[in-house]
Amino acid sequence: MIAGKLRRDPAWLAVALLAIGLMMVFLLWPLVSMLGKSFVNTDGQWGLHGYVRFFSEASYRDVFFNTLILGVAVTFFSMLTGGALALVVARCTFPLAGLVLFLPLITMVIPDVVVAASWVLILGKQSLVNNWLSPFGIELPSLYSWWGLVFVMTLNNYVFAFVAVLVGLKSMDRNLEEAALSLGRPLSGVLLGVTLPLLLPSVFAGALIVFTHVIGSFGVPAILGARTPVLAVKAYNEFVSEMGGNPQMQTTMASLLVYLGAGLLLLQKFVVERRQFQMESGRTPLTFPLKGGKATAAAGSVLLIVALSLLPALVVLITAFTPSVGPVLQYGGFTLNHFRYALLRAPEPLYNSLFLSTIATLTGVVFSIAAAYLIVKRRSLITHVLDVLVTLPLTIAGTVLGIALINSFSTGPLALTGTWVIMALAYFLRRVPSSVRSATGPLHNLKDSIEEASMSLGVGTLGSFFRVVLPVIGPSVGAAAVLMWVTTLSELSATIVLYFGGMNTMPIEIFQQVDSGRLALACAYSVLLLLTIFTPLALARWIFRLKVGTIE
Repeated sequence: MIAGKLRRDPAWLAVALLAIGLMMVFLLWPLVSMLGKSFVNTDGQWGLHGYVRFFSEASYRDVFFNTLILGVAVTFFSMLTGGALALVVARCTFPLAGLVLFLPLITMVIPDVVVAASWVLILGKQSLVNNWLSPFGIELPSLYSWWGLVFVMTLNNYVFAFVAVLVGLKSMDRNLEEAALSLGRPLSGVLLGVTLPLLLPSVFAGALIVFTHVIGSFGVPAILGARTPVLAVKAYNEFVSEMGGNPQMQTTMASLLVYLGAGLLLLQKFVVERRQFQMESGRTPLTFPLKGGKATAAAGSVLLIVALSLLPALVVLITAFTPSVGPVLQYGGFTLNHFRYALLRAPEPLYNSLFLSTIATLTGVVFSIAAAYLIVKRRSLITHVLDVLVTLPLTIAGTVLGIALINSFSTGPLALTGTWVIMALAYFLRRVPSSVRSATGPLHNLKDSIEEASMSLGVGTLGSFFRVVLPVIGPSVGAAAVLMWVTTLSELSATIVLYFGGMNTMPIEIFQQVDSGRLALACAYSVLLLLTIFTPLALARWIFRLKVGTIE
């Protein structure tokens, strides 16, 4: 039935309808409206004029293929790096292996714009490395190229592949591998013939996450991709063009990003559903200790990856205290002027980021708890629709969401453009999917009989939820809230489209400082942003024992 278990719960039915209504008004309607406008020509006629022009003009067509090539290349190298690292960590024991468990915490919360700015300082034309190599007549190839984009974005995205593959490896039943080994198959044959087929769902899931992140990324391509324009950046440039741009081409490019993300999600779902395996749990594969040269090579690889992941933050920290004259950095000196400017003369970006992240997190956590409970414990057609709606933002790039929101809420009774509300709304929509997923896990493990026992004693459905259900999922919700708060602090791609005068956030300020060549000041803002991100994470892990960003 449409209402399912909700038919006897008017209160929860009202909550479900309210949640769906909010997602339809603030997500589905802007998205559908934007897709529809891509079929409307400048003279008001319907047709495929925008798409025909896009694929017929080289300047637009090249952007599409650049996006595809970049997505495939970064996904390939991310899966290669993250998958190999996950395999070594899951199957072997060696020194420094535990360091890898903190990689998600390090890489997922450092903003893309900070990573891009730091690699410019490390490998750019006037960078630290090039300055060291110049006396020997050696100069590295330009970072503003294909190799620079692929290198930086691989380091920024391989952790998603690592997490997906590692979870798949740890959930595998070792009986299958042991049976293959007992039949005389070599270890390489077991890995290719048994382990890899069982891992394909995890591999496809990781590849989908990496690819959608890459094609929707704004910060790194905007800074390093001047010679290699991609859809997300091109759509933004068309949107902010001094000549007003072309509204149809803006929505056409944004729509193509939506089609790419949704198409890949459907493809991944089709492939995974055709390759379902059932395994007994409880007997995870054994690990093999590495010794001698193999242990040294494994530990060295882990140390290298951790060092490359931490290097951006270290370089940003050093540069923030480095004197500068315009764009020229004077390494070896020390100054606090950049921090004085960021904290005393122009602190508004910090205040704005903290305010918007707090609002988005508070509303997002309340919504996520209710949505997760409805999806897991009150199954019906209504809650299935809600599940689809809260998953939809995962396939939408930030710039696409920003353009869709502006197109829908610039006029009329809900004229939100030019207010902080639309920026907080973008934060909310971008991060709610992960928060809902965090709450659904423990809800699946909560037996219905516990809640039913509470209701049989005369406690209402809402009262049973607050007294029985909420305490069980509390730790997971707390972890999701912390992660949602720190990731909204680093949000750039949606708010770069939505912000207005006086509402610069920290990532926007960093991006503008980098774009203006004031790298030292950008690094000072970056250090403040990293402190506002990592301080709450450290406090949450210490006070509440929340496992945020690590894999246990």
